[in-house]
Amino acid sequence: MNSVLHSPSLCEAYEPYFRIGAALSSRLIADPELAEIICRHFSSITADNQMKPDSVLNLDATLAQGDPRHAAVDFARVDALLSFARDHGIAMRYHTLVWHNQTPVWFFKENWENDWNAPAAPKEILLARLENYIRDVMRHVNACFPGVVYTWDVVNEAIEPGQGGPGLFRTRSPWFAFTGQDFLPAAFRAARENAAPGQTLCYNDYNAFEPVKRNAIMDMLKPLLAENLVDTMGMQGHYVLPDLNVSACETAARAYASLGLKLQVTELDIHCNSNDEAHAAALTDAYRSWFSMMKKLSQEGLEIEAVTFWGVTDADSWLPGFRREPSYPLLITADRRAKPAFDAVLDVAKE
Repeated sequence: MNSVLHSPSLCEAYEPYFRIGAALSSRLIADPELAEIICRHFSSITADNQMKPDSVLNLDATLAQGDPRHAAVDFARVDALLSFARDHGIAMRYHTLVWHNQTPVWFFKENWENDWNAPAAPKEILLARLENYIRDVMRHVNACFPGVVYTWDVVNEAIEPGQGGPGLFRTRSPWFAFTGQDFLPAAFRAARENAAPGQTLCYNDYNAFEPVKRNAIMDMLKPLLAENLVDTMGMQGHYVLPDLNVSACETAARAYASLGLKLQVTELDIHCNSNDEAHAAALTDAYRSWFSMMKKLSQEGLEIEAVTFWGVTDADSWLPGFRREPSYPLLITADRRAKPAFDAVLDVAKE
């Protein structure tokens, strides 16, 4: 395996088809070699955590502000990655405005109480907080970093079949618990009002290839599409060897595209719990098949905005911590060498 800095550029190879992206943090771009790898191989970046609500919302400043409808925001962490993207000419996905996780408890509570046992704020107040927060974030980003963000993950993971709620919504989410389904159109309306020309609005979810979840997502998106509030379906793309079903991924992508949606794969990795020769070969075959499918869809005219890996190298993957076992899920090793899977993905682009 060769140093990935001596390999042909992934993003240049796929430029005719879609952007190639990676999720990262300020910690990664502070490493000069990793920053060079990112600039060489990725034409899109996503914040892994630095743009989620708990990284932006500021309780002390909110309390000092004294407005029950308006949370204060702190853009220090957001600006660090946006500055990197701007300075290196890399487009950026904003991930994410609305999510049931990593949103502070106090954002949902009356008088901004930082306690789950405190009473929730009235729905009208919560929706006003949501709209003000989205407006403040989008106006700041678009004013201070014009042209850097090309797409916004407006809502993340609103569907969860295992909870069995109406429409298979994630009913345990505080957003659903306190506002019902009203937060969905409210969030997308606020995003549409504040989006810059050319920016797309994305709904993002995991296991979006599973038929039951796919159909529930499509049913949820249809009313938003009727109002021209959503542009893109974000299929996260967290897969597991040997269970990756490329055909199911293709079927789902075609189904979403049939609604008139653009497509992104937003969080791509393939969990592989060994780096021995057999597992490396299986990972290579999986990535080859999956990228062949995506390239075919692009060639057929499906509008694929980007394919984004969730991490740059195996060393910064979230999967070992999440799965509590080794994982070697990406195209670049922990010691920053191109895997056979990396070469296979490049070969697909050239075919």
